[in-house]
Amino acid sequence: MTEHALYYTDTLLEKLQLRWGDGLLSPGGAPELARMLGDVSARGRAVLDLGCGLGGYDALLVRDHGAAHVTGVDIDGASIEAARARARAEGLQEAMTFHHVTPGPLPVAAESFDVVFSKDTIVDLPDKPAALQEMFRVLRPGGALVLADWFRADAPMTPEMRAWTSDGDETYEMATLDETAAALCAAGFTGIETEDRNAWFAAYANDEYERLKGPLFETFVARFGRADAERSVENARIRALLAAQGQLRPGHLRARRPA
Repeated sequence: MTEHALYYTDTLLEKLQLRWGDGLLSPGGAPELARMLGDVSARGRAVLDLGCGLGGYDALLVRDHGAAHVTGVDIDGASIEAARARARAEGLQEAMTFHHVTPGPLPVAAESFDVVFSKDTIVDLPDKPAALQEMFRVLRPGGALVLADWFRADAPMTPEMRAWTSDGDETYEMATLDETAAALCAAGFTGIETEDRNAWFAAYANDEYERLKGPLFETFVARFGRADAERSVENARIRALLAAQGQLRPGHLRARRPA
């Protein structure tokens, strides 16, 4: 994982939740989670969440989808502490466990989980094949992988996309949806399903931009200062533009470890 991902400040965590919802560090919430799962059932299953953040999606997996237990791992220690506190506050501490890990192989025994889940995490990983191989390793035979991430288009990057992925404090290791599906196949997964979510995200990103320059703007000014609020609005404008260009293409993948 790239170095920037190690540092989620309290300010950044607050901004992301204002944009995307309490406990959520990626967009979509409960409806997008249900769409990610598709026909994969978490009910009664042991789930690993790779890149769990604040644990908001883990709570949804337990409450809405009946997961028996969710183990969340993340390289950001502050997020893990917040996730533990959230689980206690919601009375879910028996159903959710969170671990602070370091980049690299997971400290998890092989064939430990029925479902491996990850939402908008591997975009930060330069060695995606290694991460996918780890997901395969920790899945039980017959288990399911449910993955969502930010992907780039097959077409050459526009100047705006190139700047967004490579300039500033945050940079991204972008792959295409098809490249990631091929890497899943190479890791040993079968039954691979993909879904391009660009059309959904284009509408979502435009709505987010309108909210940030409208109803949320004064909240951001009060909490973070006017200059910071204006930067947040501009960042949202760029994301909406990239989605409209077809350059930024969130997507879903589902796959199985052969029984």
